[in-house]
Amino acid sequence: MKLHHQSLVNWHNSTAIVLDDHSLFTESFTALLERTTLFLKVQGFCEERPFIEYLISSNSSLDTYIFLDYYLKDTTSQSLINYVRKVIKQAKIIIVSGITNPILINNILSYKVDGFLSKTSTFNEVLECIKAIQQRQQYISGHIQKELLSFNSEIKLPFSAREIEILNHFALGLSVNATAEVMLLSPHTIVSHRRKMMGKTSSKSISELLAYARKIDLI
Repeated sequence: MKLHHQSLVNWHNSTAIVLDDHSLFTESFTALLERTTLFLKVQGFCEERPFIEYLISSNSSLDTYIFLDYYLKDTTSQSLINYVRKVIKQAKIIIVSGITNPILINNILSYKVDGFLSKTSTFNEVLECIKAIQQRQQYISGHIQKELLSFNSEIKLPFSAREIEILNHFALGLSVNATAEVMLLSPHTIVSHRRKMMGKTSSKSISELLAYARKIDLI
């Protein structure tokens, strides 16, 4: 495919980082970004820990473009967005996901991400996204915009990013104590979050809470 990016600057002071827990997608998307020749370096990761270690050790003087899948192995990228910005303050964050739930999409956009691509986006859409961010504009792919047309602004996602992370651990079958250990929190804090989430959704059991979360494609 011919590359149409004559209007883009030569970004030899920029780097791109991809995080997706599916290795095949990570490899293919990393290769796609390399084909643009817009980045000095493109690095792909399938796991959160090496991704974070790389961020910490990376050259913060470079413009950094971070492409994140929403659903990760044990969590979601929502819990990473603020952390990434703390490590690299000027990082450009682009979500690349197959999400179709407009409530969830709108909630992610509330984190002021720089771009939102669908996993069905074309190569040219990826280039358009990079160009828009270069011009300090937020980019939302056509497929994502189509899903947002059915969004009811009166319906809000009832959970915080931390609560979503806890839900993902519960969905994996982790107990309160195991979740507390993984998240470096006290069991009391986990129980408190669980109680609040059940109250928000009128759930009478953890099974009902998880069923609600699955219904809205949260986990």
